[in-house]
Amino acid sequence: MQIQILSDLHLEIERQGSAPGREFYHYEIPVRAEHLALLGDIGWTIDDRLFEWLRVQLKLFKTVYFVSGNHGASDTRARCQSLNVSQNHIDHQSSVSSYLTTRWVVGSLTCTCMNTQNESASKLGAFATDVNSDPTLGSFIYLNRTRHDVSPKLTILGCTLWSALNPADLDILSWSLTDFRRISSFDPETFVALHRADLEWLNSTVSAIANEEPERDIVVFTHHSPTLDGTGDPKFNDQPTNSAFATELAGETCWTSGKVSLWAFGHTHWCCDFERDGVRVYSNQRGYGEGRGGYSADKVIKL
Repeated sequence: MQIQILSDLHLEIERQGSAPGREFYHYEIPVRAEHLALLGDIGWTIDDRLFEWLRVQLKLFKTVYFVSGNHGASDTRARCQSLNVSQNHIDHQSSVSSYLTTRWVVGSLTCTCMNTQNESASKLGAFATDVNSDPTLGSFIYLNRTRHDVSPKLTILGCTLWSALNPADLDILSWSLTDFRRISSFDPETFVALHRADLEWLNSTVSAIANEEPERDIVVFTHHSPTLDGTGDPKFNDQPTNSAFATELAGETCWTSGKVSLWAFGHTHWCCDFERDGVRVYSNQRGYGEGRGGYSADKVIKL
């Protein structure tokens, strides 16, 4: 099975040089394989243009796998206000502000309606039901703690995998993470509870497959990173916001079972492809610009 894996397209962001009328939710993915995986932060589920864009992909690809990111449930409707992005970067020097380093400068943003994680998931679930009843479109696989058996020997597991926030840094994280300001009814306690639920599901599902179906290989798709070293820009190492982006799962069943051959993720805006403990760790992230450090929309990998 060949697949293109991308994340963090951020279609809600206006980019320099965009043609009039094509500032948002216009991004062409060259078709190089039958299958496409979108691993979070593609756009805002509160904006119907995300779903229009996804329909276009379903006309091009046989299967589209979709994992929700942390920005998907943003409470701001891009259609209502222009999102003006300058070409200057914020470059904070203090470690407390380093979470915002290399983020684009954003102006004229007005919140007009609220969106919760549950509402976002409901919209994606309803979209999946709708498009999967249309024989002219490819299959939309919404990976929300979901197991998808590709074949008798290959299973894909997917969830957001919210990270495990470091309790020692909660004061900083509570005001520095935009998730807590832009997602309705969302706080550090909810963030951590979602992490525990995602991790418990991954551990139990991988363990069950390993024990009951040992002939299966497992591929895992998440938004947040499952390991630390090599999955983000080294300049953020040991910063107080690091735990919001990645969690070290090296001692967890989902990592040590020997059944997971590939783990692909997003969120860190850092592309990588390496092996750790027998697991191929892969990301292909566009980020807020036009991609850097090896990002390629037409890259294909074999599962």
